[in-house]
Amino acid sequence: MNWISNFKKIKIKVKKIFKKQPAGQQESDWKSCPQCKKISYLPDLIANSYICDCSFHFDIPPKLRLDNLFDSDYEIIESPGNINPDPLNFEVKDAAREGYKYIDKIKKYRKTTGQQTALMCASGNISNLSAVVVCFNPKFGGGRFGPAENEHFSKAATFAIQKKVDMWIVIYQSSGIDVHSGITGLSSMVKSIIAMKEIKKAGIPTFAIAARAVAGGTYASNFFMHDFIIIESKCVENILFSGKRVTANILKETDQIPDDFGTGPGVMKSGLADITLENRKELKDTIIKLANIILKKEVLKIKNVEEAHENPEDFKKTASTTS
Repeated sequence: MNWISNFKKIKIKVKKIFKKQPAGQQESDWKSCPQCKKISYLPDLIANSYICDCSFHFDIPPKLRLDNLFDSDYEIIESPGNINPDPLNFEVKDAAREGYKYIDKIKKYRKTTGQQTALMCASGNISNLSAVVVCFNPKFGGGRFGPAENEHFSKAATFAIQKKVDMWIVIYQSSGIDVHSGITGLSSMVKSIIAMKEIKKAGIPTFAIAARAVAGGTYASNFFMHDFIIIESKCVENILFSGKRVTANILKETDQIPDDFGTGPGVMKSGLADITLENRKELKDTIIKLANIILKKEVLKIKNVEEAHENPEDFKKTASTTS
């Protein structure tokens, strides 16, 4: 069996050689659409919120999301600096594949994204409503939710409660709980649920935005605790606990999974979401309208205007404050 062992070693060496080759630009000036196969010029995609002509939605960088959502300036909520992202010192030492230390992957994710965790959190105003927004970054390990992400999530939640903000918004693009962190990672499910409950106790309306995959422990914990579940577009897929193949194997003796399983339309059909948007350009206005209804801001404006009509001297003052 020596020839098999030798083949495996050669295969590993070849992979290492290819990895050393220059990869060029981190993000090419051209992107191919997986839906219509059209190649689009990146600046044109950026100008169109990363939406292809066929309506396919590419992943949008968290920073650009925040820029599009907030009115102007916003404050980044930094992650706690004392959290170990690799509490198990996880390492793969399998002769059949290339070994690696998980902490090295974390360092690579941090260098690639410029973030300390898979989350980018910020606070600011959205159409004069105060908000805290949490964005998952899929380029950081597929948007995994581990110990560091959990503490970052909790810190943002605490900030929202202390500042008594009007809205709590989470943009989900998550592959689930970070399995490299074992039981420590799984505890993030419970901790994030507690954080969500505290936000609800504070009377803050919450919005979950499914922008791409929402899977595993993220799907099974804090995602469905929001007041509103909004699917960003009809092309969103992999909103599920386990992948289609795994689910199909579980159900093969009883039933077949539907073709739209885990997709935006399938989730809506199952009654697991509230709204599917035509495209992400509608997101800001949709959130504002829903938040104003919940917070009774629009009702308050109408009432103030009616009272001002009864008292002509105050009409100009009220009109200026409600416009």
